Amino acid sequence: MIKNKNLLILLFVGFILLSCSQNKTEKTQSITDPRIKEIDSVIIARNKQDLFQGQIVITENGNVIYENNIGLADRSWNIPVDGTAKYDIASINKSMISALIMKAVEQEKLSLNDKLIDLLKDYKYEGSFHPDISLHHMMSHNAGLPDYDGVSEELRMNGFLKLKRSRFTNTEYVDFISKLKPIANPGKQFYYSNFAYHLLAIIIEDTYGQAFADVLYENLTKPLGLKNTVATSRNEKIIKKLADAYQFNEATNQWEETPFIDLSLGRRIFSTASDLNRWALSMSNPGYLSESSLKIIKTNHLKDISNSVSYGYGWVTVNKENKSQFGDLGIEKPYIIHGGSTDGYRSLLISINEGEFVISFLSNVGNRTDELNLGKIITHILIK
Repeated sequence: MIKNKNLLILLFVGFILLSCSQNKTEKTQSITDPRIKEIDSVIIARNKQDLFQGQIVITENGNVIYENNIGLADRSWNIPVDGTAKYDIASINKSMISALIMKAVEQEKLSLNDKLIDLLKDYKYEGSFHPDISLHHMMSHNAGLPDYDGVSEELRMNGFLKLKRSRFTNTEYVDFISKLKPIANPGKQFYYSNFAYHLLAIIIEDTYGQAFADVLYENLTKPLGLKNTVATSRNEKIIKKLADAYQFNEATNQWEETPFIDLSLGRRIFSTASDLNRWALSMSNPGYLSESSLKIIKTNHLKDISNSVSYGYGWVTVNKENKSQFGDLGIEKPYIIHGGSTDGYRSLLISINEGEFVISFLSNVGNRTDELNLGKIITHILIK
């Protein structure tokens, strides 16, 4: 028995040593295209400077032209990144939440004009919501609902850590948000609100009578074959092959694993760069959603209230008529874009010219990754 145990230990150590000896870069194609060679040099350089560690996938007209899994998924065990490691996609989840709302609209379960107070009629809450707030307002960030900076000073301390570790039932969370001070009347001002999308996730659960994770699976990831995209409403659940998240401490010159957060009511979604790339491609091809739904998602719904931001439903949407300081890539071709940032994870998803190019990447070195800057550099290499 002891011999068997020792053998298992030796095999485990051997596996770890083999993993550590391998090059931490995993690429899936030879580099012949000069654009790809230049992009590869950028990714490798940023990795060596600890500015990027994670996954990146680039497609051209639906074909993968560059894929790289680089760096470490787990620094404690020196486990390298591979293409199936999952990352918190952070605010890219808004594109999926919006799509689930649109799917419910197509199924005539919801209407974009449905009022928030009507959708929450079965909840008891001490505060209030403006009676004119609709699903349309919430998805396009002009409902006048606050964001994290609207919570108490106590909850804002240490990067909102206490808030992010708080556990709420749906009823408790609706009550919590109802008591926050609104920013403006609906339809009057763009104000990016995570809380609006948290409420949308609750509405999705109520509409389908299922946990968000199950709705996501049955109505989005399964139909699209996104096998490495999952959500959880309970953060005690272990996510298989989850890349750990890190922040760099400038004072100690050390990497630190980010502290535990819950944020399950934000309906965290975990995915891979490959799955995200396929997700963005579905925004250019009617099938998962109808052509009319896709058009609405990519329409600038802020045209009458903002000259500086162009936002659809869950996506920043940019074209000749609609420019945006939010997600500006500085190119003439039309595109949709969304990024994400939360406690050690960074993400970016871009679809240029209806899927001509799609760029997706995920990083787990938090404060060292400038996702928009990297996305802009890659974009200009591709279309110069």
